[in-house]
Amino acid sequence: MSKFALAVEGVTKTFGGTAALQDVSLQVELGEVHALLGHNGSGKSTLIKVISGYHRPDCGKVEVNSHEIHYPTSALMLKDYGVSFMHQDIGLVPTLSILENLRIGRLETGALKNIRWGQERRTVRRLLSSFGLDLSPDTPVSRLSAAERSLIGVVRAFQDVYRGESSGSESGGLVVLDEPTAALPEEEKRRLFDVIKQVAKHGVGVLLVTHHLEEPLQFADRVSVLRDGKLVASDDIRAHCYDSLAELVVGHSVVKSSKVGEKDFSGTEEIISVKDLSGRIVKSASFSVLRGEILGLTGLMGAGHEELPFLLYGAQRPDSGSVSVRGKTFVPDPIRARLNGLAFVSGDRIRAGGVLSASVSENVTLPVLGTLVGKMHWLRSRDEASIVQSVLNQFRIRLSSPHLPFSALSGGSQQKALIGRWIGSGPQILLLQEPTAGVDIGASQDIIAILRDFAARGGTVIFSSEQYEDVASLSDRVLVFRDG
Repeated sequence: MSKFALAVEGVTKTFGGTAALQDVSLQVELGEVHALLGHNGSGKSTLIKVISGYHRPDCGKVEVNSHEIHYPTSALMLKDYGVSFMHQDIGLVPTLSILENLRIGRLETGALKNIRWGQERRTVRRLLSSFGLDLSPDTPVSRLSAAERSLIGVVRAFQDVYRGESSGSESGGLVVLDEPTAALPEEEKRRLFDVIKQVAKHGVGVLLVTHHLEEPLQFADRVSVLRDGKLVASDDIRAHCYDSLAELVVGHSVVKSSKVGEKDFSGTEEIISVKDLSGRIVKSASFSVLRGEILGLTGLMGAGHEELPFLLYGAQRPDSGSVSVRGKTFVPDPIRARLNGLAFVSGDRIRAGGVLSASVSENVTLPVLGTLVGKMHWLRSRDEASIVQSVLNQFRIRLSSPHLPFSALSGGSQQKALIGRWIGSGPQILLLQEPTAGVDIGASQDIIAILRDFAARGGTVIFSSEQYEDVASLSDRVLVFRDG
């Protein structure tokens, strides 16, 4: 058997004259965890789509487990070659059980085509046990924590290539994991990587795509870095530290965001006051925030901090309590929140943020669309174009045309566009959930600078996050939640 689970040789891919990948070559050995880093738009997603057969390269070739991929290919063909994927959107069906999610398309049937449920449960129990998971096969995925869903996604990706410790033979194969820890707190990441390392040591090659530079330093064997479509490094991880990886990703030395000087809020106006606000997790939260202040909300996953921005905006109706803005008290709902100067950016930019099929221009102007309609109910296109260009310039979002679909933007550019569109609508208070999750170090620093600038101009920021370094460096004050 070849020692390479993946061999990419001289792959180039262009879109409309723009080179997304330029002569990229890298190898993933069997039994190693190989991290793939790069800023948003560096070519990581394009490379994964080439490996998966979604994009045909202009030139070059891809081999998996000594099989050259011939395009077009299919998921079944890749499965036969021993390749599986866990995408950032894990793709589990919440209304189905763990068993059904893991075994769909693989269910054993009897002579009368009846499903052998007893045998299936035994199979799934053995599979979960081999990954150290003590979960019932019949548990609905909707009842799992985010960490458990990620682990089930990993199990599903590995089940066709990992034979388990009791098999007595090496497993082989390639598993591609795209941002498996994007929304996980630190204490859950180690559990996930313990599983990944356990499987890799039995001969499975793992290609780990991540934005978190500390992850390859702790868990990977090798690292490759893409920048502007070119491979700029492919090394043993022991040759690098955090700063050297950051410099490779962005192309210049990086100074991590640090706490700015302490602000003097004496005599500053109270802009928002929250009294006894309760939801599914949050219990009787009461606090106030000043004009120009940045308030961070944090805690362990499920502690309640992640729910609070939804309650303040009314995206999740509170069970009790009230909110006052400049002395005007109301029970939050999105209409009242907007009328009182609140704007909300969800942490789930795919499902609850942008409209992926709509253009960048349409997404950016969505909150102010009503102001762009003339007397004859026609859209004032010049005014729309002016607003869009202003947001793109102010927030350093580079693209060939604002008429491209929102899905064409990298994750970091999508996040900046969503924050920019709401700041452009003129709110007094900006609510955010996980504003820097799932973006590269350069985009993260841009977002922190955007929020600091908004506060410096008199805006108030309330954000929830489990990115603890960002909470510490960005916040003027922090509320830590535990059990609501």
